[in-house]
Amino acid sequence: MKIRYTLDDTAARIPLSIRSSDGVWDRSADLRNAPSVRLVELTTQHMLNTGLSLVEELAHYFEQGAPSESDPYALGQCYENRDRLQDLLSDLHNQPPDQLIALHEIEALFPESYDRTIPFSLALTVVGMPAFGYVRTFTDADGEQFHGLIVNLAQAHQHLEERFGQFSLALLVDTIRDGFFNHEAFRIIYHEFVTDSGRSLNRPVDRLKNTLLSRGIAWYLSYRRDLAFYDEILGLNTVPLDEHAAAWNRMIDSARRKAASDQLVEDWLEVPETRHPGESCIDIVGYFAARAIAGQHGVAGLREAITAGPDHFIALYNALGQHQLQR
Repeated sequence: MKIRYTLDDTAARIPLSIRSSDGVWDRSADLRNAPSVRLVELTTQHMLNTGLSLVEELAHYFEQGAPSESDPYALGQCYENRDRLQDLLSDLHNQPPDQLIALHEIEALFPESYDRTIPFSLALTVVGMPAFGYVRTFTDADGEQFHGLIVNLAQAHQHLEERFGQFSLALLVDTIRDGFFNHEAFRIIYHEFVTDSGRSLNRPVDRLKNTLLSRGIAWYLSYRRDLAFYDEILGLNTVPLDEHAAAWNRMIDSARRKAASDQLVEDWLEVPETRHPGESCIDIVGYFAARAIAGQHGVAGLREAITAGPDHFIALYNALGQHQLQR
């Protein structure tokens, strides 16, 4: 399996460089042709139900001296913090490439026999809907499907301070690389892998187990470089793991006996709004299972689990003797 990606910071670099309405029209073609701008526009227009383009909004801002009333691209916030965002973008440019992007680490988790090339568009922006990171899948003019991973640097300080109680360049780099790019890329590729392999997802119990593996490994990728730091800062050990394991076993038992309603199963599978395992026993159990397997067997153990499927993932964890999870 091969990951092909492009990193485009046009949606950050050009808006920060514009100082006048003439500047907007001078750079309008660059903005309209940039993949990162298109990603930001598609997502913002869809999520905020607007038809306004970034160029139109930029023109209004510099002609009127203020954002439009709706300000869908959050230009007010961007230009209030222009100097800080320019410094932040410059700091990221000065990072070694493998500090910000390490998608090759995801390739190593899948079997060599998986013969797919999966393209990603990675975008840095300072404008758009007010979220630190988001994913959008789209199809280009040739019918090829791309997955867009977008990081909004205008939300970086607030996101890290709310999530971790602090901000630093090193923490931001780790969050972009592992907490977002690697986390989301793994989940997307695992879904493609499961689909291509014909692995059954028809039964609720199968969906639950695949979610345990997918989200568990994704969270492990997010935090593996400093496990103790994230345990403490996110309170991941607040609730004893055996309580989460017991909740998982009850969940699987209910799904297997068809004692859970379709809506309840959907609630269990729903991806939480927060970007940490939080209170979801699927995320917590999956994260600690992936962490334990990697600790004992390394990347090879995770690749073995991904190749063989979630039953093997659970069996590998159970063999470590920490908790017994139902399959």
